Amino acid sequence: MTGKLGQIKDNIRDARSGRLIFISHCLLNQNACVRGLASQPAVIRQLLDLLLEHQAGIFQMTCPEVSYLGSMRWGQVKKQYGNPMFRRHCRRIAREVCDQVQTYRDNDHRVVGIVLRDGSPTCGLRCAAVEADRDQVWGGMVWSASPRQRFGNTPGVYSEELQAEILTRPGFTVPLFALPEVAEAGSFEKSLEEIEQALKEVD
Repeated sequence: MTGKLGQIKDNIRDARSGRLIFISHCLLNQNACVRGLASQPAVIRQLLDLLLEHQAGIFQMTCPEVSYLGSMRWGQVKKQYGNPMFRRHCRRIAREVCDQVQTYRDNDHRVVGIVLRDGSPTCGLRCAAVEADRDQVWGGMVWSASPRQRFGNTPGVYSEELQAEILTRPGFTVPLFALPEVAEAGSFEKSLEEIEQALKEVD
């Protein structure tokens, strides 16, 4: 191990790798997904196996949706989540995440990046569910709503607030990645390869 972590006095030396990655909550807890969206029983196994292979510590970010609406919420889109109250909630989480990234870096840990969830109206990085229908009138009873869902090349609400928080901190940068939660949001395999390449660069 290089850097300060490799120079710890013998009496407090430990086995840590010194590298970690921040990931969206649902990647380690599929129970947090809106019902009907969980693609695996417990975790996104391919990502977990990859992180363990490269001995990367895992920081599980708070789910903005569960911590705001709970686990019995209906599926929503960015047009619904993009309100001032939910954005304020996302900003609080984003500030805490950036603070955590900073404190690890200040102590010579290597933060590989942050993995988000493309397709999500909150955690999408390159793609988010934006609305069900351009002419949809929001409001009323949920069973009267259109079941259609449309994706757009735009970040989700939390991802927007996270990127905005990063920009408020002079000299602060952190790589952002995303794994798609549905086929319409991109290639899972290609996205996983991007994360693997980043892990290799800090091995």
